[in-house]
Amino acid sequence: MKSTKEQRKQIKIRQKMMGMSESDYRAFLSGWDVGSCTEMSREQAGEAIAALDKQMLSYGICSKGVEFWASAPGNLKARYDDLLPRDACFATPAQLRYLEKLWVQVTRQKTWVRAMDAFKAFLQNRFHVGDILWVKREDVGKIANVLKVMQDE
Repeated sequence: MKSTKEQRKQIKIRQKMMGMSESDYRAFLSGWDVGSCTEMSREQAGEAIAALDKQMLSYGICSKGVEFWASAPGNLKARYDDLLPRDACFATPAQLRYLEKLWVQVTRQKTWVRAMDAFKAFLQNRFHVGDILWVKREDVGKIANVLKVMQDE
Protein backbone atom coordinates (compact mmCIF):
# COMPACT_ATOMS: atom_id res chain seq x y z
CA MET A 1 0.00 0.00 0.00
CA LYS A 2 1.10 3.54 -0.73
CA SER A 3 2.13 5.94 2.03
CA THR A 4 -0.68 7.96 3.53
CA LYS A 5 -1.12 11.68 3.07
CA GLU A 6 -0.41 12.16 6.80
CA GLN A 7 2.85 10.19 6.56
CA ARG A 8 4.01 12.28 3.60
CA LYS A 9 3.10 15.44 5.52
CA GLN A 10 5.10 14.23 8.53
CA ILE A 11 8.13 13.49 6.37
CA LYS A 12 8.01 16.95 4.76
CA ILE A 13 7.60 18.67 8.15
CA ARG A 14 10.66 16.86 9.48
CA GLN A 15 12.62 17.81 6.36
CA LYS A 16 11.69 21.44 6.99
CA MET A 17 12.48 21.23 10.71
CA MET A 18 16.02 20.08 9.99
CA GLY A 19 16.56 22.60 7.21
CA MET A 20 17.35 19.71 4.87
CA SER A 21 18.17 20.87 1.35
CA GLU A 22 16.34 19.30 -1.56
CA SER A 23 19.46 17.40 -2.65
CA ASP A 24 20.03 16.08 0.89
CA TYR A 25 16.37 15.08 1.02
CA ARG A 26 16.61 13.20 -2.27
CA ALA A 27 19.78 11.46 -1.05
CA PHE A 28 17.91 10.47 2.13
CA LEU A 29 15.04 9.02 0.08
CA SER A 30 17.44 7.07 -2.10
CA GLY A 31 17.96 4.77 0.88
CA TRP A 32 14.52 3.37 0.01
CA ASP A 33 15.14 3.47 -3.76
CA VAL A 34 12.52 6.17 -4.29
CA GLY A 35 12.72 9.70 -5.61
CA SER A 36 9.74 11.03 -3.68
CA CYS A 37 7.87 10.19 -0.49
CA THR A 38 4.75 9.66 -2.62
CA GLU A 39 6.45 6.59 -4.11
CA MET A 40 6.98 5.02 -0.67
CA SER A 41 4.93 2.26 0.86
CA ARG A 42 3.34 2.81 4.27
CA GLU A 43 6.05 0.70 5.85
CA GLN A 44 8.85 2.64 4.14
CA ALA A 45 7.28 5.95 5.13
CA GLY A 46 7.08 4.78 8.74
CA GLU A 47 10.76 3.82 8.62
CA ALA A 48 11.64 7.20 7.09
CA ILE A 49 9.74 9.08 9.81
CA ALA A 50 11.52 7.06 12.50
CA ALA A 51 14.90 7.72 10.85
CA LEU A 52 14.19 11.45 10.62
CA ASP A 53 13.07 11.53 14.26
CA LYS A 54 16.31 9.83 15.30
CA GLN A 55 18.31 12.32 13.23
CA MET A 56 16.42 15.23 14.78
CA LEU A 57 17.16 13.99 18.27
CA SER A 58 20.85 13.76 17.44
CA TYR A 59 20.70 17.39 16.22
CA GLY A 60 19.00 18.42 19.44
CA ILE A 61 15.78 19.45 17.71
CA CYS A 62 12.84 18.90 20.00
CA SER A 63 9.62 17.52 18.67
CA LYS A 64 6.68 19.90 18.47
CA GLY A 65 3.26 19.46 17.00
CA VAL A 66 2.52 19.38 13.30
CA GLU A 67 0.87 22.80 13.37
CA PHE A 68 3.96 24.33 15.00
CA TRP A 69 6.44 23.13 12.40
CA ALA A 70 4.08 23.65 9.49
CA SER A 71 4.02 27.35 10.39
CA ALA A 72 7.83 27.63 10.73
CA PRO A 73 9.90 29.44 8.10
CA GLY A 74 11.60 27.43 5.37
CA ASN A 75 15.27 26.94 6.13
CA LEU A 76 15.95 27.39 9.83
CA LYS A 77 19.65 26.54 9.40
CA ALA A 78 20.24 29.68 7.33
CA ARG A 79 17.93 31.97 9.29
CA TYR A 80 19.45 35.42 9.92
CA ASP A 81 22.37 34.80 7.52
CA ASP A 82 21.14 37.80 5.54
CA LEU A 83 22.24 40.01 8.46
CA LEU A 84 25.91 39.51 7.60
CA PRO A 85 28.06 41.57 7.69
CA ARG A 86 26.82 42.87 11.00
CA ASP A 87 28.06 45.27 13.66
CA ALA A 88 30.31 43.34 16.06
CA CYS A 89 28.32 44.45 19.11
CA PHE A 90 25.26 42.45 18.00
CA ALA A 91 24.77 38.69 18.24
CA THR A 92 25.84 36.63 15.24
CA PRO A 93 23.27 34.77 13.12
CA ALA A 94 24.44 31.48 14.69
CA GLN A 95 23.87 32.90 18.17
CA LEU A 96 20.40 34.13 17.22
CA ARG A 97 19.51 30.67 15.86
CA TYR A 98 20.83 29.12 19.09
CA LEU A 99 18.62 31.36 21.22
CA GLU A 100 15.61 30.56 19.03
CA LYS A 101 16.34 26.85 19.34
CA LEU A 102 16.43 27.12 23.13
CA TRP A 103 13.19 29.10 23.12
CA VAL A 104 11.44 26.53 20.92
CA GLN A 105 12.35 23.87 23.48
CA VAL A 106 10.69 25.76 26.36
CA THR A 107 7.72 27.49 24.72
CA ARG A 108 4.21 26.11 25.02
CA GLN A 109 2.92 28.00 22.02
CA LYS A 110 1.15 26.02 19.28
CA THR A 111 2.49 27.88 16.23
CA TRP A 112 5.82 29.32 15.19
CA VAL A 113 4.42 32.84 14.91
CA ARG A 114 2.98 32.75 18.41
CA ALA A 115 6.20 31.27 19.77
CA MET A 116 8.26 34.08 18.24
CA ASP A 117 5.81 36.69 19.52
CA ALA A 118 6.13 35.18 23.00
CA PHE A 119 9.93 35.17 22.64
CA LYS A 120 9.86 38.84 21.70
CA ALA A 121 7.76 39.59 24.81
CA PHE A 122 10.13 37.49 26.94
CA LEU A 123 13.16 39.42 25.64
CA GLN A 124 11.37 42.72 26.22
CA ASN A 125 10.23 41.90 29.75
CA ARG A 126 13.34 40.12 30.97
CA PHE A 127 16.18 41.83 29.10
CA HIS A 128 14.65 45.08 27.78
CA VAL A 129 15.41 44.08 24.19
CA GLY A 130 12.66 44.89 21.69
CA ASP A 131 13.48 42.16 19.17
CA ILE A 132 15.83 39.22 18.81
CA LEU A 133 17.67 41.13 16.06
CA TRP A 134 18.81 43.66 18.67
CA VAL A 135 20.34 41.17 21.11
CA LYS A 136 23.87 42.23 21.99
CA ARG A 137 26.66 39.69 21.73
CA GLU A 138 27.47 40.17 25.42
CA ASP A 139 23.88 39.27 26.40
CA VAL A 140 23.66 35.96 24.52
CA GLY A 141 25.13 33.98 27.43
CA LYS A 142 22.75 35.52 29.97
CA ILE A 143 19.70 34.84 27.82
CA ALA A 144 20.86 31.29 27.05
CA ASN A 145 21.40 30.57 30.75
CA VAL A 146 17.88 31.73 31.64
CA LEU A 147 16.41 29.58 28.86
CA LYS A 148 18.41 26.55 30.01
CA VAL A 149 17.09 27.01 33.57
CA MET A 150 13.57 27.22 32.17
CA GLN A 151 14.23 24.02 30.21
CA ASP A 152 15.27 22.17 33.36
CA GLU A 153 12.09 23.16 35.21
